[in-house]
Amino acid sequence: MLNNKKHKNANMQYRNEKGYILIESLLSLLFLFLLLSWYSQLLLMWRQEDKEQLPMVYHFHHIIEVEAQTSHQITTNNNQLYFMQTNGDIVTISFRHQKIRRQVNSRGHEEILRDIQDFSLTERKDYITIELTTDSGEQIEKILLKKTQ
Repeated sequence: MLNNKKHKNANMQYRNEKGYILIESLLSLLFLFLLLSWYSQLLLMWRQEDKEQLPMVYHFHHIIEVEAQTSHQITTNNNQLYFMQTNGDIVTISFRHQKIRRQVNSRGHEEILRDIQDFSLTERKDYITIELTTDSGEQIEKILLKKTQ
């Protein structure tokens, strides 16, 4: 058998036959960082879509606060929240068909919040606890202080 050995010659080009060269490594790292940055942006975008319901929850809290401030008495019965207004109106906040709605004197209904899985009221001596669970599994709790007479 012939023993062919490669000898270094001034006219030969150097070829790396054993592995990567430095430029290939740098390009692969650059490509990896580029993919990771895109992936992080996609994750942020998906998480942002999950939080679309948050402004609706803030709106719900605002309506509850306004009703509480304008009422002279707050009670609960049968998992419904009743605000007795100073003008004689009774405002009811109730849960039905995955929606929380507001009614005045048992007429009509205004949808306040949707995509709600569970709604519960717990009445204590000095406060009422409102607990919500959204369809996405988010749990929200609000404590509403009762009016003293």
